[in-house]
Amino acid sequence: MTAKKVLFLAQEIHPYIEDSPIGKISQFLPQGIQELGYDIRTFMPNYGTINERRNQLHEVIRLSGMNLVIDDKVHQLVVKVASLPSAKMQVYFIDSDDFFSRKGNLHDESGALYPDNSERSVFFLRGVFETIKKLRWVPDIIHCQGWFTGLAPLYLRTLYKDEPALAQAKIVFSAYDQTPQQPFGEELTRVLGFDNITSPLLDGTALDKETFVQLVLKYIDGMVISTKEISPELLEAIHGSGKKYLDYHEPEELVKAVDDFYATL
Repeated sequence: MTAKKVLFLAQEIHPYIEDSPIGKISQFLPQGIQELGYDIRTFMPNYGTINERRNQLHEVIRLSGMNLVIDDKVHQLVVKVASLPSAKMQVYFIDSDDFFSRKGNLHDESGALYPDNSERSVFFLRGVFETIKKLRWVPDIIHCQGWFTGLAPLYLRTLYKDEPALAQAKIVFSAYDQTPQQPFGEELTRVLGFDNITSPLLDGTALDKETFVQLVLKYIDGMVISTKEISPELLEAIHGSGKKYLDYHEPEELVKAVDDFYATL
């Protein structure tokens, strides 16, 4: 049976983040899936680089104000929303002054990854899932776009495994082969441990790219290959996982291919 509700978690979405291959796909794929008759919700972080006035973001009061404890520290969740008129699509933004007010997305001015990206990612993901619970909206599929969303499958199959709004959803991850060599630092094991999440793949050291891929593949139901020039190592890991996957498709073919792929799950 074709899924009717799809939750998209995006690392970035065009035009809020420009010149981004992930952002462009994260914009037109949900739009195309919605045009096929699906009910969708799309979320991304509200990075400090986003011009809220120009993009007409406004706070959703009834969804904001919750406190989330990340790594033993309290952070207030703010949820904002904007519309893409050209796509006839709403985008929800997860915001926090502690994590997303800086003038960089995932990297600082020198090009280095922010040292608290583990906490930032966990806050974003938990913010999405808590918002979905408040919306009383139950997705059939949860589709993650970009490495910054890569901890979502782990959280869904551990901390949220008994949550009625999320437990039955199939999890899809789009692989872009743009994951940094060390996407998350050595603090990740501690951050996850505060939520009582452990894994044999986490040993207190920085999470390297290979282990990250293993962690994602362990918990997903299917993977979409979204980069034409994907590395042999990533392709080998996907094939060896035994998980369903969708080969690369050109943009004009992608929406229909993903629709068919959802049906196989």
